[in-house]
Amino acid sequence: MRLGVGILRRGNIPLLLPSLLLLSSVFWCKTIAKKTVPTKDVSEKLVAAINDLGRSLGKQLATSDDDSTKAEIFSPVSIGTMMFLLLRIANEGLRNELIAMLGLNGVKDITKNFGHLLQELTNDIASNGILDELPGWYTKQSCYPPEYADEYEDYTDFLPEPIEPNIIRIANGMFVQDGLIHNNTDMVALASRLYKARIARVNFRKEPEDARNSINQWVDSSTNGRIKEILPASLPRTTQLVLASALYFKASWETFFNDPQYTRTQPFYPDGEDKPAVEVPTMFTGGCFPYYASPKLDASIMAFPYRNRTTSMYIILPNASNREKVRALRAQLGATELDQLIGQMRRQKAMVVFPRMHVTSHYDLRDSLERLGVKALFDPSKRNFKFEQSPKEKAKDTVDAVKKSPKLYVDSMVHQVDLEVNEHGTEGGAVTMAVMDRSAPPVTFRVRGPFLLAIRHDPTKMLLFYGAVYDPS
Repeated sequence: MRLGVGILRRGNIPLLLPSLLLLSSVFWCKTIAKKTVPTKDVSEKLVAAINDLGRSLGKQLATSDDDSTKAEIFSPVSIGTMMFLLLRIANEGLRNELIAMLGLNGVKDITKNFGHLLQELTNDIASNGILDELPGWYTKQSCYPPEYADEYEDYTDFLPEPIEPNIIRIANGMFVQDGLIHNNTDMVALASRLYKARIARVNFRKEPEDARNSINQWVDSSTNGRIKEILPASLPRTTQLVLASALYFKASWETFFNDPQYTRTQPFYPDGEDKPAVEVPTMFTGGCFPYYASPKLDASIMAFPYRNRTTSMYIILPNASNREKVRALRAQLGATELDQLIGQMRRQKAMVVFPRMHVTSHYDLRDSLERLGVKALFDPSKRNFKFEQSPKEKAKDTVDAVKKSPKLYVDSMVHQVDLEVNEHGTEGGAVTMAVMDRSAPPVTFRVRGPFLLAIRHDPTKMLLFYGAVYDPS
């Protein structure tokens, strides 16, 4: 679960030109009349944009000179949702920068397609979805020898129904200085319907502490209490708008790890096995897991599906892993490369040794986004955003809409992650181990060095969490 926040400031507020607003209204009506249908082609481009943004941000957030960093984990889908929401309210200059960063030049119908993808993600239904494609390992649910298949089925009769809903909650918030925006505008309605955004009026100018508390309470509620506070200090009274995007995710494994009481401390080597180790709580399991060893990448990948069979945690482990190898591997894995790697996985019997971990990360994304080309967003001299007015105000306006739109800019953009990976239950481990003991598994997946983690919603291919873990202690 994570949260990103953008704090926006405002300069002078001029009036808007009715003729341009009239043209805007006509264009809006034509767009509605077309009844644009989301397409696979556009949706694939949007997913690739979000996942490639994950790779780009990972490279920017990497502190290669700081070997004390334990993890660089963030949420591409949550940051991406914020970027698409900004895209919707951006004026031309900022819009062009966002489009270029996301690699979406010439792509049409972004809003409709992204809204559909978000709906698929949050509804979390086990189906192919608009992309109409699932990893090949989905087609084979077992890898046990035929002579033990019946016996294994007898074991599973004692287990609860494996289809269990995950909790995936994306919550977008727009916290606006009272009087700046009206709830009856087209933009507000669109944000509410497609981006699941909550529009709230607060008074930064007169009651900044109350505004901060309101935003933190929303964060606390949206993340089920995992993130209590995203804004530790009161906001400046000049703040006009805070954009926030929260992601809460909770799920149980399809194949459980050991009972927590049997988790044991084991050595983990953040800088390679020729360097000092740290001691970490380590979990064990055995079963049938999607797996692939890539000679090209000199690494292996294993998936740990969650029980509803739509979302999986992928662990990508370089051979003889260390920090440098993980960072080099991350630089190679764009959206296409990661999807191809997952496409080569097949279920295999495996013994797994994996660290239990609780990762928290906190970033200010401003520097990273500026290096990726998004600079107008943070420039106080730019009029970055368009906010449509009420019909009464539109009728009064007689000046150019863009020139007289509010001067708003982002002062900082905070991204916070709280991610826990643990045994998630006990009753499944003994059953799978009983079958595994019949013959030695062909794969031993022992994670005791740095690795890449990707929690992916497989029908949409969107990454809920992504990044490097160097030290899970």
